[in-house]
This record gives sequence, structure tokens and C-alpha cells, in this order.
Amino acid sequence: MNKYEDILTGDVATFDRMYRKYYPLVYKFQKKYYLRGFDREDWLQEGRIIFHRSLEKYEDTHNVSIGKFFKLNFENHIRSLIRKQCAAKRTVDMHSVSLDQKLEAQGESFFDYIGTGDGDVLEQMIIREKLEQLSIMLSPFERTTFQEYINGKEIEEIAEETESREKAVRSAYDRAKKKLKTIIYD
Repeated sequence: MNKYEDILTGDVATFDRMYRKYYPLVYKFQKKYYLRGFDREDWLQEGRIIFHRSLEKYEDTHNVSIGKFFKLNFENHIRSLIRKQCAAKRTVDMHSVSLDQKLEAQGESFFDYIGTGDGDVLEQMIIREKLEQLSIMLSPFERTTFQEYINGKEIEEIAEETESREKAVRSAYDRAKKKLKTIIYD
């Protein structure tokens, strides 16, 4: 039989008194580890859950105090939460697509999403205003290069049509992309 059975079966006051002794341990791990979105109350709640589980699983035959047993369980739990957060972050990163990839894959149709989404109307207006600035910011050569590329032509074709070197066309295209990114993310 577990020596903490009476606490586990409903002696909430004793449980709270006992758990409060381990607040410093919880705060120590809060300083040691970072969990995105966790505040002090979240840490205390996680500690409370793990402390309760530790009391349930504790056996005298472990030859370790309940404090050390809780510390080990709590640290393992926190590490698991960190691994989960990191895995979730990687999942988001794996599904993200760069602006360059969108432009290359969709061309001019990439900009069609601006007026069709269920998103915030104000946000759509801001994006449209920002995109209108692009033609002002681009030099005539950059504007021509970027427009032709958006229309589906390759760098080599644009260089041939404008009677320019491919390197100059590539540079103009890269500058135009950079300016577009600056406008969008500014």
C-alpha cells in the first residue's frame, strides 16, 4: 500500500501543504528551461499534476525520497514538453513556402489571393497599398524584368528580348524581389 494513499484519496489540504514545499523546485526548473507560452501559474499547475502522479507511483522500495522522485519525474516531464514544442515548430517549418517559391510556382496568380480570402479587409487593403509602391520603387529595367518573369518567361528569354546580358537580367530580378520583400514585410 502506498504511504500517501490518504492524501491521494481526498485530503486536499495536506496535498497542497506538501506540494508547496516543492514550489522552489518548480521555480528552479522555470529558470532552467523555457516553455513557450508558459507563465508562473502554468509551471505550478504542471508541477501539481506531476507531483500528484509521483505520489501515486511512489513506492518505499525505490530507496529515494518523494522529493527526489518528484524532481526526476518533473524534469523528465518538462523535457518531454520541450521536445513536443520543438517538434511542432519543425512541422510548421517543413510546411512553409518562401515568397520566391510562390512567385516561381504561381507567377502572377500569386497576387490573386489578395482580394479573395476570408481574412481581414484592412490587412488586404494594406497589402494592396504596399504592392502599389512596388512599381514606383523599381527602375524601368527592374520593372520590365520582373513583369516578364511574372508572366512566365525565363531569365534567358528576357535577356534575349531586352538585348541584355543574363547576369544583368538576373541582378535586376533579384533586386526587384528584394524590394518586394522589403515592401511586404515593412
